Amino acid sequence: MSNRQLVLGCLGIVLIVTGLLALWFPVYLGQYDHYGMQISCGTGFSGGLSPAADGGGAGLAAKCGTALLIRRIWAIPTAVIGWALLTAVLAIWVHTKPDAEEESTRFWELRGDAT
Repeated sequence: MSNRQLVLGCLGIVLIVTGLLALWFPVYLGQYDHYGMQISCGTGFSGGLSPAADGGGAGLAAKCGTALLIRRIWAIPTAVIGWALLTAVLAIWVHTKPDAEEESTRFWELRGDAT
């Protein structure tokens, strides 16, 4: 495996983790309810629009929907691009033959003579 493939694989892992963490963490509006708490819109996986609807009506619920949409617009493609990058690197790694001077570390290529 070359250094370029290793760097691209690490980049793919970072993109996957970034996208999934962005979907995991809650989305907040820049506004506060009457108790002084920031209005939560849920996470990227599941939107919880009921606190926004209870606190300010349809206007806040629409803003929460927009905030969730913006989070999903960049987080989902980030995770998908990372997954595609990691899949491509792994496919290239599996289908390349090691050099003659390189000892194989792949268990399916060991012929029983490696000690």
